[in-house]
Amino acid sequence: MLSVACSEPVQEVLTRYRARWAPPPRLTISEFADRELVVTSGPRAGARWRTDFAPYQRGILDALLEPGVEIVVVRSSAQVGKTSVALATIAYHVAHDPCPILIVQPTVTPMAEDFSRNRLDPLIAATPILRDLFAARRKKDASNTILAKTFRGGSLSIAGANSAASLAARSVRLLVLDEVDRYPAELPGEGATIEVAMKRTMAFRGRRRILMPSTPTLKGAPIDAWFHRGDERSFQVPCPGCGVLFAFRWRDVRWKNEDPSTARLHCPHCDYGLDDAERVAALDQGEWVPQNPGRAERTVVSFHLWEAMSPFSSLADIVTAFLRARAAQKAGDNGPMHTWQNTTLGEPLEPETGEGLASDGLLRRCEPYAAEVPLGACCLTAGIDVQDDRLELLVVSWAPDEESWIVDRRSIPGDTSQPAAWADLDAALERRYRHTSGAALPIEAACIDSGGHRTTAVYDYALRQRARRVYAIIGRDGDRPIVSSSSPKRWGRQRRKVPLYTIGVDAAKKLWMDRLPIASGPGGVHLPQADWLDQGFVDELTAERLVTKFHSGIPRKVWKKIRTRNETLDCSVYALAALRLLRPDFAAMVARLAKPVAPAPPPATPTKPPWIPPRPHGWLRGRR
Repeated sequence: MLSVACSEPVQEVLTRYRARWAPPPRLTISEFADRELVVTSGPRAGARWRTDFAPYQRGILDALLEPGVEIVVVRSSAQVGKTSVALATIAYHVAHDPCPILIVQPTVTPMAEDFSRNRLDPLIAATPILRDLFAARRKKDASNTILAKTFRGGSLSIAGANSAASLAARSVRLLVLDEVDRYPAELPGEGATIEVAMKRTMAFRGRRRILMPSTPTLKGAPIDAWFHRGDERSFQVPCPGCGVLFAFRWRDVRWKNEDPSTARLHCPHCDYGLDDAERVAALDQGEWVPQNPGRAERTVVSFHLWEAMSPFSSLADIVTAFLRARAAQKAGDNGPMHTWQNTTLGEPLEPETGEGLASDGLLRRCEPYAAEVPLGACCLTAGIDVQDDRLELLVVSWAPDEESWIVDRRSIPGDTSQPAAWADLDAALERRYRHTSGAALPIEAACIDSGGHRTTAVYDYALRQRARRVYAIIGRDGDRPIVSSSSPKRWGRQRRKVPLYTIGVDAAKKLWMDRLPIASGPGGVHLPQADWLDQGFVDELTAERLVTKFHSGIPRKVWKKIRTRNETLDCSVYALAALRLLRPDFAAMVARLAKPVAPAPPPATPTKPPWIPPRPHGWLRGRR
């Protein structure tokens, strides 16, 4: 009787024990995700994973299990769930195909640590099958840390692409390379970063799995290059109007009267316009179609995703972001449009080509000056750029052969429609700079830009400061000399004449850019070791590039901004223009500085006037 009574509990224990060690069921990665995973971030946090919610993810998830496939590349925009695809792939291999796993983020701190704390750890905590497989974290336990974890049958490491040490460990079979376009190109003494990471999988060739999801940056950058090495799969859906398969393309999104709410995605075959509901519904019947099936590398498959495929986005949001980026582009700021193309379209930018100078290396040329103005320089000029909320000032010292030393850079904050900012500029222009000889040198001349911002205030200031040789200028492109003769500009209620000088910015920028690589000698440019001279300064100094554009079929060289801010470059050009307008007598300046500076005489002792003042012709002579 006792044995009969105990048989049922024992049987249950044996059943649970056998189930624990039984081989897992044969599932694809998408089937495993639907069966086991919980969404831990985003608007669906806390809900069960449903691949049907974003059907395009199924093809990507299951591609790693296709025969002969070793590398899956995902060139993707933001907001389409590429990180969720990586997490589901990792979870599948932990639970159903245990092996050594390595996840590489662009940096150790903060990106690798953030991925572990905010994405991986919550997934493990929310998923029972993963929670049971990972060792519980304990103090002084190296088996489960932020960047290194062990589980039954394998291990998981999280590394940073900026750390050779974090990549130099044992072999792995699953490698996740996240955001590869943000990796450093090379590791010192190791070689190309991506190749160093991939060497970790060589022991598992034929069985290795590499997932590479990333937002693109430039054409030819890593994710774009790897995308074209694969079969370039495009997600295509049947049109509700004609039933023909078509891929979502930005060129097929149209709207009316600059109103984003009217945006529709049009079928290229029948011009049927899908609204958001129809667009999302069509995803359920979509399929991945290779555009490059005859690729040379059969082990590489690649996918392209962009935001119109996401159920979380709307066409109105996409168009609104585009219109905002286009407005910024028209105002001269290309940054928002570049970001929109990368993070919304998931497409890389064409690299900028043309003449220009990279900022790399300029910081290494910074040198300590013996005084504020080094020996050899004898004349100071300034360039002033005017913004609505500040004035930017750059002071440059010059030698007779136009070798230059950048002396000072100041940003004067304040509303430039009010007098306070201009009073602070007065004080900055009155400052004298100590020369190596001991002399105190003034700013001999300055050019201030009148184009675009605060034109009235600039004209008024130039009139007040004519004696100090502050010149109002306006820049013009085209084939012009660096400085043209002034044209009298009548301004103000009394119609006062303001000498306005035209600066040929194309010629001035070309000359300045040609001189920047020269470290010393005639035309050379020197940079001081100063707190204000940082990477941002040299980026602004090299913020434009000379490119060829076609106007009515005629090629023309124009300067194009490659960075948002270029005030330092403008100020340096204005300082050069001030030197040309000043036309200083360098010989006299050099001779004056060659004389020793005499100490200032002591103040004279005042004499007390006599009580009775003397008469001019004496007291004994009579008056005439």
